[in-house]
Amino acid sequence: MIKIKICNLSQLENKNYFVTWVKKIKDEVIVFRNDKKIYVKSSICPHFGGPITYNQNEKYLHCHWHGLRFSVDGKCINQKSFKACLNNYNFELKHNYIYIKK
Repeated sequence: MIKIKICNLSQLENKNYFVTWVKKIKDEVIVFRNDKKIYVKSSICPHFGGPITYNQNEKYLHCHWHGLRFSVDGKCINQKSFKACLNNYNFELKHNYIYIKK
């Protein structure tokens, strides 16, 4: 198992989410908080690869290309026929840093 450093918790303070490309897993990830719980998901929409952001007020992830919305568990919530989900990553929080465990 390898651990890949993604971000420091302080990087979630301004927008409540952080997006970064992770070369070792060849994916862009979004780290966000929802009700004090941390999530790490792919930030690339499974529909056409659009960018995903987190809407803290409404508590959903949003693709800006075609308007798909995803729950914090990664399932599409506004197009019931769309079955693909955002990839979920296991992670570890250690000394205020978030690491993906792969």
